[in-house]
Amino acid sequence: MNILFVSDFSIDQNQGGSQRSSSFLLEEGRNLGFNITEHNYDSSPVNFLYSYDLVISSNLEVISKTQPQVIDFLLNHKNHIRVERDSCLYLDDETRKQLFSKAKKTFFLTEFHYDFFNKKYGSYFKNVNIVPSYVDSEIFFEDSNDKDIDVVYCGFIHPLKGSENLANWAKQNENRSVDVFGWGETSILSGLNNIRFHGKLSHDEMPNIFRRSNYIYHDPIVNEPFCRMTAEASLCGCKFIGNLGKIGSLIEIKNKGLDIFRYECNNAVNEFWNLIINND
Repeated sequence: MNILFVSDFSIDQNQGGSQRSSSFLLEEGRNLGFNITEHNYDSSPVNFLYSYDLVISSNLEVISKTQPQVIDFLLNHKNHIRVERDSCLYLDDETRKQLFSKAKKTFFLTEFHYDFFNKKYGSYFKNVNIVPSYVDSEIFFEDSNDKDIDVVYCGFIHPLKGSENLANWAKQNENRSVDVFGWGETSILSGLNNIRFHGKLSHDEMPNIFRRSNYIYHDPIVNEPFCRMTAEASLCGCKFIGNLGKIGSLIEIKNKGLDIFRYECNNAVNEFWNLIINND
């Protein structure tokens, strides 16, 4: 099967949670023998000269602005699968409605994700499947080693991700220490004596960081459909500080329990491709 996967960034271009989740799907798809072409914001338009049995789209914020013809291609392809990982605020109402209503199948990350789309945009989604991001439970697990980190935050540092909330929490809790591993707009966190900024780490280093940490902090401004950071940290035994009501992975854990959540995340890429292959 020839497949085109359309998304703003590859994992080589951006190491965010969405790109990492997509990279796991692509790796498994290729292991299954599918011929997958990845089209990103800077890819050649030559990709669209070829015929594809299946087209999968994910994050399209940059592509929708710089390559609007790609949106037209998706709307007109007879076998388009929509993999939603965000809030899709970047599309106008009519384009968003067409993108989802014309898709043969739509994937959301959590029930929370699907629910807030229905409330915000209306109930025009069809053939919906809820499949979380893949998290390898053989890598992200709790152990009994001593914890030497009080509170940790990992990932993209941005106002919409709650960086100002994190700074205010640190100011109000001077007796607590926060270790920040990430990248982005770091200036708001500078000058605070109880915040230690370490910069970006590789994903392979994160399990050890989470296992060393007592708490994960996250209080975002926007809804987090899943949030890989809190999912991985929870599987490593971190307790939580922040706004649980905006974070899909934590709502799943609260509603289903950690064991079921662990199983569903660990099986996510298999579940995704099974649903594609069997067209359920």
